[in-house]
Amino acid sequence: MNTTMLTKCKLFAISVISTALFSACTDLTETVYSDIPMDQFFTSEQALLMNAGRAYTKLQPYPEEQRLWSLVTVSSDECVIPSREDGEWWDNGRWDEMQKHNVSTANKINRQAWEFVFGGISACNEVLYETGSSSFDFAGKDKIIAEIKILRALFYYWGMDTWGDIPFTTDFTDKNLPPKKSRAFIYDFVENEIKNNIDFLDEVPTSQNYGRVTKALAYTLLAKLYLNAEVWKGEARWKDAEDMCDNVMDLGHYQLESNYFDNFKIHNESSRENIFVIVYNSTLTTEYFYWYDLTLNSMSRYTYNLNDTPWDGFMTSPEFFSTYSDTDLRKKSWLYGQQYDMNGKKLYEISGAGDTLWFKYNPVFPESKYRSRHKWDGARCCKYEFQTNGLQYDVVDMENDFVLFRYADVVMMKAEAMMRQGKTSQVVDIPEFKTLRTRVGLTPYTAGELTLDELLAERGREFAWEGHRRQDLIRFGKWHDAWWAKPVTNTQLVFPIPQTAIDTNPNLAGDPQ
Repeated sequence: MNTTMLTKCKLFAISVISTALFSACTDLTETVYSDIPMDQFFTSEQALLMNAGRAYTKLQPYPEEQRLWSLVTVSSDECVIPSREDGEWWDNGRWDEMQKHNVSTANKINRQAWEFVFGGISACNEVLYETGSSSFDFAGKDKIIAEIKILRALFYYWGMDTWGDIPFTTDFTDKNLPPKKSRAFIYDFVENEIKNNIDFLDEVPTSQNYGRVTKALAYTLLAKLYLNAEVWKGEARWKDAEDMCDNVMDLGHYQLESNYFDNFKIHNESSRENIFVIVYNSTLTTEYFYWYDLTLNSMSRYTYNLNDTPWDGFMTSPEFFSTYSDTDLRKKSWLYGQQYDMNGKKLYEISGAGDTLWFKYNPVFPESKYRSRHKWDGARCCKYEFQTNGLQYDVVDMENDFVLFRYADVVMMKAEAMMRQGKTSQVVDIPEFKTLRTRVGLTPYTAGELTLDELLAERGREFAWEGHRRQDLIRFGKWHDAWWAKPVTNTQLVFPIPQTAIDTNPNLAGDPQ
């Protein structure tokens, strides 16, 4: 698909989202909806599609500071938030709980991640109820229903991965408090929901479905299910995972971008590697993608022409940063060393004593500074390209679409599934598996070099801050290990159900498994 068409794809996706968000605010004529029969709510394909867009908008908070991405990323070894010398970012220990796997039922991030997931499920249930109640019929109606069902399955997938046993309902009209169902039950539901609806979907992105659910996403989700089946359901399904990866490959659409960072550039809708993204627009979407605020120090505003003062919080751990070789182009995902302004001049500040302090991000600093780091300690994430047109939180935010799943993951999932079936010698000969290394300046693995531990490390470097690391560490049996500022633990393979949810629904009481 050419760049012009992809730009139109994104504009169409944004139009669906923004219309869903704003249509209720632009017409001030009073309408008494209780007087309109349900089957007359949506009487055109466009109306049904715009209504479905409301479910897609529920994805947008995912990578925010206090939502699901934050919970699963900060609790892994790829991200750390040490508090500063002045006490900033201690935040009553909420980040420390996550990093040391001691999350309480009162933890704010855990609560808001829960609300993100179940808010998404509720929105999907509502859209499916309204769509099913409409008597208007057209050729693509089954596709819209299938999309939202699999989108709901994605939210349930996140729920069972993060909390294990969770509340379950698909009936928007049911007034009863939903019962808590086992992770195995949710697993079966997600699998069946995808398999029962996949045939109605478009195979790959077109000019009309950018940012929407396709067969490629459905197969990718099934691959994720089967790859984690031993953890989630107690049964290994490595061959099934391999087969689902082959299904994505057999679509013949996706390919690895020759430039790794093209997947994350400002206008990354042109990527042939990205399978499913969250669509963002700097001014039209009402939830924002603002990683520049999360990770950069305030001095970096001179590098990127920011109208904001970044918050100086999120960084990668010294231990994780040290896993990159200097020849690995993916190391450029991190800002470290001397920093410069937009004109290439070295940045500095003058201390109170009159000394010149050169602005250098220090990527490796001792664990003893976990509660007292310097404001420039830590390598900062620049994996997503930062635009320089005056980024400002709530005013002008990042245009990049956030990548939830990409083809590189399909290639690496296939490799892992094959290795666990004893096929390592075949894995190293897969052309695309070799390309994953050569495109970032590294030599391909030999069968002697490629172990499961090395594959986990490579997944870490390839998918840093993409939301997969916690799941990977658990699957590879490394979740309880000690790493920078985290001791050996033996708890919280899943997070606790928030106390606010238990207070609302007593069915949820009970310890997490």
